[in-house]
Amino acid sequence: MPQFFSKKQYQQVAELFGLGAIRGIITYFRKGYQTPKVAVETGRGKFIIAKHNLSTKKTIISDMKIVPRIALVHEIQFLNTLKNLPVPHYLHSKHRRYLEDFGGYTVSVYKFLPGHEPKRMTSKMVYELGRFVGALHAQSSRFKKPMKGRRRFYDLNPRVMTLMYCSAKQQTHPLLKKAVEEVRRGVERNRLPHGLPKGPIHVDIKPDNELFIGEKLAGIVDFGNVYVDSLVFDVGKTIMWNCCAKDQLDTAMTKKFLQGYLAKRKLNNKEWRYLEQATLFAIYSHVWVDLYHIPLKYVPESYTLFLVKTFLPIARSIEKEHPNILKFVGMS
Repeated sequence: MPQFFSKKQYQQVAELFGLGAIRGIITYFRKGYQTPKVAVETGRGKFIIAKHNLSTKKTIISDMKIVPRIALVHEIQFLNTLKNLPVPHYLHSKHRRYLEDFGGYTVSVYKFLPGHEPKRMTSKMVYELGRFVGALHAQSSRFKKPMKGRRRFYDLNPRVMTLMYCSAKQQTHPLLKKAVEEVRRGVERNRLPHGLPKGPIHVDIKPDNELFIGEKLAGIVDFGNVYVDSLVFDVGKTIMWNCCAKDQLDTAMTKKFLQGYLAKRKLNNKEWRYLEQATLFAIYSHVWVDLYHIPLKYVPESYTLFLVKTFLPIARSIEKEHPNILKFVGMS
């Protein structure tokens, strides 16, 4: 369970960032592994205060418990370059810093984004998501800083796969044990080639990180996994989370999402050619990373079982029945 500061300490953080006196109840957000967050309201408005446990340690394999300070600095720098997008925008402290050391941790503050996580997706909502992702990629492709220290969860090159396999194969649940080899082959078969347009990508746009007011997109949060990679991979990842249902890709929803995306950014010929592969890689790589994390006790076994039961049938369906995703959704 995340460990929060006391109310008195949150008031001290609010003063450090020039927010003023906190009014009324503090709202605690108990999701997330390493970053307890609260919403506070002051005379200046509503804000999120985040408590970070940062590190200077470097690893070859992405580690959910290790977040280098420089990685968060680059995340904030990137987010603060984005214009007219409903994403977290960070405030600097009275010392003109976006990160402050406080109580043995690091704290940051950004403006609160309204809205609610969607219970179900509609065609209008996925169109809104498409427009957001297209606009995000159009801007992020111009962000040229290297974003050093970012956790590249899905940079699954052969060396990383070999290292991760030692942990992934240590499953105790029969279904997960059976899935390891299938998922490993799926990652290796669908790994994306070099030469695709790149930029910072969110890589986790799913209902848990989406905020809607009605059917209007009000915010995308949790850029904790952002790193530089192929933009089309981010497209595939968003399709995976938002355009699949009942063990298969939803053709109408996928088409609507892509229409929204194309309204803000055009895919080049190579991206179109690898869109299906990007969607498959999104599924296999996501499941693989969690298979790796289970023996390390970074994620619960029950969550990975949900992924395997939900998304592996979809990947099998795409590979077996729909060899060309563009023809499948009627956009070839």
